Amino acid sequence: MNRLIIDTDPGEDDALAIMMAAAHPTTQIEAITVAAGNVGLHHTSNNVAVILDRLGLDIPIYPGCKNALVQSTHDASHAHGMDGLGNSGLKSDRPMQTTHGSVELVRRANAEPGELTLVTLGPLTNIAVALHLDPDLPHKLKRVVAMAGAVTGHGNTNVCTEFNVFADPDAAHVVFEAWGSAGKMIEVADWELATRNGFTKQDRAGWVALNTSLSAFFAEISAHSNRFIEEVRGRTTNYFADPVAMAIALEPDIVQQKEQHHCGIELSGGLSRGQTIVDWLDASGRPTNAEIVLEIDHDRLLELAIMAQG
Repeated sequence: MNRLIIDTDPGEDDALAIMMAAAHPTTQIEAITVAAGNVGLHHTSNNVAVILDRLGLDIPIYPGCKNALVQSTHDASHAHGMDGLGNSGLKSDRPMQTTHGSVELVRRANAEPGELTLVTLGPLTNIAVALHLDPDLPHKLKRVVAMAGAVTGHGNTNVCTEFNVFADPDAAHVVFEAWGSAGKMIEVADWELATRNGFTKQDRAGWVALNTSLSAFFAEISAHSNRFIEEVRGRTTNYFADPVAMAIALEPDIVQQKEQHHCGIELSGGLSRGQTIVDWLDASGRPTNAEIVLEIDHDRLLELAIMAQG
């Protein structure tokens, strides 16, 4: 059984990723930790509860950090709606756990070292805080799969950066450096991988045609982002990045091409703060800390997205 802790900031693409994990026959979601990111922590925590309500799952939710480590958090409400779920206004009265998400991640990793896979779908703030609580955390997790970065600078935020890293570059730096120092690697599903594995308008119409309660739910919460990409970005293919990362976590064999290198985070550049800098030539001598996924089986990704809404 593939046992997951999901760290997330929903976002309709986070919602689809969680739905994919819930539908997968060999996967069990053990806990969900929540950070601010796409929108503020109040909304992201509520959104996890809404998603679990629709899935009918009793999974504990642990709200975590409401701000970035150093600078104020940037959000993505322009793309995801002010509530993160497409301005749907959906609410849940599901109770939240009182333990901080970072504390709970450390507790679970120590209780069952080597058993849990961490999937990060938002800024890495909770993970950075967890590392301050337990610097040996990289040795205690089975895998870490992160939706993070834009490995050749073709970003979606601040010209060359990807949102999750841009929202808290300092946290991303802490996390990537810690994994490298531990001799471990983060499996990176970056924004550019997502753009090579987008979901077309035809794909999304097929999901609606499933005519299930979950397909109707996802159509409702993603309508705003679909309009945004057509009217603002000028395209009809939506790059739901988090499901790509989740697919890698669920089925490692979906990966068709990958490379292992050192990945650093730019912290001071006026135009490039938050950029992921990959040492493609391995020239720096810095420890390898990233297994960068370059290609996946796109057809299988589509199948997993359909399973999630069936």
